[in-house]
Amino acid sequence: MKNSEKKLSALMKGAMLLSVASLISKILSAFYRVPFQNLVGNVGFYIYQQVYPIYGIGMTLALTGLPIFISRVIAEQDSEMNKKALLRQILITLSCFGLVIFIGLQMGAFKVAQLMGDPNLVGIIRAISWMFLFMPFLASFRGYFQAILFMKPTAYSQVIEQLMRVSVILIAAYIGFINHLSPYTVGKYAMLAVPIAEAFSLAVLLIYYRKNIGKLPKIKQLAYPNLTKQLFLEGGTLCLLASIMVLLQLVDSFTVRKGLVLSGLSLFDSQVSKGIYDRGQTLVQLGLVFATSFSTAILPSLSQSYKKKEYNSFNSIANEMMRVSIFLTVAITTGMISLMPMINQLLFNSQTENHTLSIYCLSILITTIITIYSSILQSVDQFKVAAFSIMAGLLLKLIITEYLTAQIGIMGASISTIVSLLFVLSLELYFSKLKLKINDKVSFTIKIVLNAMIMLFIEILLSNIVVEYIPINSLRIKALILLLILIPIGIFSFIFIAKKINILSDEEWKSVPIINKFINK
Repeated sequence: MKNSEKKLSALMKGAMLLSVASLISKILSAFYRVPFQNLVGNVGFYIYQQVYPIYGIGMTLALTGLPIFISRVIAEQDSEMNKKALLRQILITLSCFGLVIFIGLQMGAFKVAQLMGDPNLVGIIRAISWMFLFMPFLASFRGYFQAILFMKPTAYSQVIEQLMRVSVILIAAYIGFINHLSPYTVGKYAMLAVPIAEAFSLAVLLIYYRKNIGKLPKIKQLAYPNLTKQLFLEGGTLCLLASIMVLLQLVDSFTVRKGLVLSGLSLFDSQVSKGIYDRGQTLVQLGLVFATSFSTAILPSLSQSYKKKEYNSFNSIANEMMRVSIFLTVAITTGMISLMPMINQLLFNSQTENHTLSIYCLSILITTIITIYSSILQSVDQFKVAAFSIMAGLLLKLIITEYLTAQIGIMGASISTIVSLLFVLSLELYFSKLKLKINDKVSFTIKIVLNAMIMLFIEILLSNIVVEYIPINSLRIKALILLLILIPIGIFSFIFIAKKINILSDEEWKSVPIINKFINK
């Protein structure tokens, strides 16, 4: 086998391993919130979610944004010694950066809590700050191993980290529940799960470090000012693209509860309302896991086609990715909206704010399109357009969220999220030099909207009919039975109608995960 073929084989196996690890981690990260919310209640969930975006940003730095950039710059070095020397420089630079964030959060925790409108969050903010001391090592080691096409350390450390974090969080919530501890105390212990989990993750990476890296040579490969500039500009842009929903949640942490208080709610009621609204983030994360995970497998071939100037192939792959992603996400979003009363009842034992959560779930569709389009822009080196669009969207979100929430209550928070995401997408489409041509755009849009409306009608009609024939008093069990009946019907009806009105081509059907195995049958 030729060297190029060996390299390609290693790359594909590594990409598959990372995809599986990422999917497992995302599922764990989404599902643990349901039992956690059930144990700590709406106020406890509000407290946790207020500080969670800080964790999300740190996680992006340690797992996705920075490792991708680091792997690229290290892979460009022409010898093993030079790669290790650059790793040492990156470690030093990021350690200084991580230390500054840690000290800033420790000393500025009270100010951050005040800006969030809740001074009691100080202890929780200080607890999460410890993760930034581990971040430089996690990001650097993962980036180095990915550069040499050795994906096991990243994959294993990622899964171990999530398993430990979820376990400690749920244990803390259970102990708090049985001992009637303050929600803020439980929140602090839940956030301490993050540095504990990162310590285990780092231990896994250090085992591979000792075997595969060893001593780092003290050679200067790049000037520190240039390296720092690259890390912040290119690495920072990648982090920005990878954390759009987390950043929107961070804006919510500083604006939503203040808006609710301005609308006339008491401090306690505003916490409860924000906690209910935060359920939507769990549902959106679940939707995004299944809607976007398959697209990562197509992106390498997309970038490769563009660099080889195979523009027909590039446009074909980009088209297929976009159409299939929209098809899947419309199905998931429509299903969640039509079944929201039952989903809310089953997961959270409540039917409060179904309409607010339904509107928030529209962000699954818009975020998926933004993520896919941003990835396409990355493949043609148009980072700045995507970065500018996201920053502008965040600014708009910051400006309108508190006002809308004060005027129309918690529904305003959901609306501000949807408006901001649409603004991001509009800017990307307007300023991008890449004008992606979706095949039969008008026909595709009409058909997908028609299919969604039919599915919505069927699901709502059947849910009102079937519920009358379930002789069970428990609302939660009744919701479970309804979902077990209606979800398969919804999936079948959406696929059946899509096939009848030819929404996707035969080639596109082959790209749809799971369904592609049964569609011809």
